[in-house]
Amino acid sequence: MITLDTRFRDAARSARIELGGAVEPFAHLPYSKETSVKRAGLKAFLEAVRLDGARVDPIIQATSPRSYRTTSRRRIYINRGKLQLNHGDGNNPGQASLLEPPHHAAIYTLLETLLQEIHPQVQEIINHVIVRGTYDEFVLIVNVKGMDAYIVRTIRRVCEQVQASIPEVQHAWMYHDPKGSRFYLELERPATGVNAKKLFGHAAWRQVVNDITYQVGVFSFSQINLEMMPALISAVADHAGVTQHDILFDLYSGYGLFGAALAKSAKQVVAVDADETTVDNARYNIKRAGGNVTAIRQVFRDADDVTSLWKTCGKILRPHTLESPAVVVLDPPRSGTPAGMIREISRTIQPRTVVEVFCGPDELARSIREWKSAGYQLERITPLDLFPGTFGMEIVASWSQADASSEPSPEPKRTPRGNARPYGRSNYRRS
Repeated sequence: MITLDTRFRDAARSARIELGGAVEPFAHLPYSKETSVKRAGLKAFLEAVRLDGARVDPIIQATSPRSYRTTSRRRIYINRGKLQLNHGDGNNPGQASLLEPPHHAAIYTLLETLLQEIHPQVQEIINHVIVRGTYDEFVLIVNVKGMDAYIVRTIRRVCEQVQASIPEVQHAWMYHDPKGSRFYLELERPATGVNAKKLFGHAAWRQVVNDITYQVGVFSFSQINLEMMPALISAVADHAGVTQHDILFDLYSGYGLFGAALAKSAKQVVAVDADETTVDNARYNIKRAGGNVTAIRQVFRDADDVTSLWKTCGKILRPHTLESPAVVVLDPPRSGTPAGMIREISRTIQPRTVVEVFCGPDELARSIREWKSAGYQLERITPLDLFPGTFGMEIVASWSQADASSEPSPEPKRTPRGNARPYGRSNYRRS
């Protein structure tokens, strides 16, 4: 399998540009050189994917190619009694990242000094320290293997000392991860006991994108390049073309970034995410942005979960709402959608337009095949350099229902009550 990373490496080699190591291979380069490599590498990558004549937009370049990351972490490493905060890949201990804001380096430098002074047994139970939030409001999260009253008191005292020196650290939490996972927020948390502990501050931070204020949970997924969010929202909105006749299904909605931005354009927004707190924030954000919103907690593991979502919609939404034309926005994790999900979306929701956001572009080819098999034609690709300095690239892609005369139609959709209905939504458009 040819990956986007491979194409970037090949393009750099052809241009005789030496890449850096670890997770920031472009960080030491001028951004102009980085973008030239990425243009060539992305072109080669997309040529290897069957786009079937879809429009490909130029790369939308980063507004701030360095010092942009709003989430960062360090792993605890103890060598001969000396504690270090290493980068996630274990490299460059003690060195600042060119991709992180200066405040992050200051926080980690201070933390390393303060954690050196605590009891060695408490040092041993710390997995990671994480900084999240915006560029001027930070959340400090300490990921630990164990949690008791003494550990909590010790970590709270350290975090309060950090806040005293760096007031922008407005919230501090502990996160219980007994597995010591290499992922700093382990999804498979223990079924019993305390999962998280607030040390001070609140359970969410506030961030403004365009004219919308979002409430974002401290443990919810959030995009790491806040300055590029207006460009990402604009691309998704342009691809989606949502109208007042449409019901917008915002799947993997997170805190409602897209749902809130498109709230006033749609007849109804259905926001769906796996985490209950994140769903609550999405509901709040979309409603506050002026939208009619239904927020649902649903984990997507396979096609049956889409069926369950559709049945839930049948119970809580008015029939004439479900009969409205549908637009689906998908923003799945890097691994993409689970097996069968695309087929079931096309069978149940039957969207007129689908917009999928890829933070893992290597999944693009699979999605193109699956949507085509479901009766959809790829229309457009928009790449965004959301992760400058790295091999990462965000891609927004959109599909529309293929011409029924040239493509096979999927089986007719059944309503949540089990009644058959003709394929296609245009006959059910109501104001």
